[in-house]
Amino acid sequence: MIRFARCNALLSLALDASGKGCRYVAKGANDDEVVKDMTDHLTGVHNVEQDMKANILASTKTNNG
Repeated sequence: MIRFARCNALLSLALDASGKGCRYVAKGANDDEVVKDMTDHLTGVHNVEQDMKANILASTKTNNG
């Protein structure tokens, strides 16, 4: 099972580097991996410095692929 969270579920109007709506998907085998991946993305790309762990966990889903 893969756990994932979408950037646009957290920051609905966020733009990627090309100026389009951000469609980044953080993935991991567990919630901790998804939180780390998404936190790195939010910090590095969108300059979000606040703790978003609860928001990330609330938007995390499972793909049985």
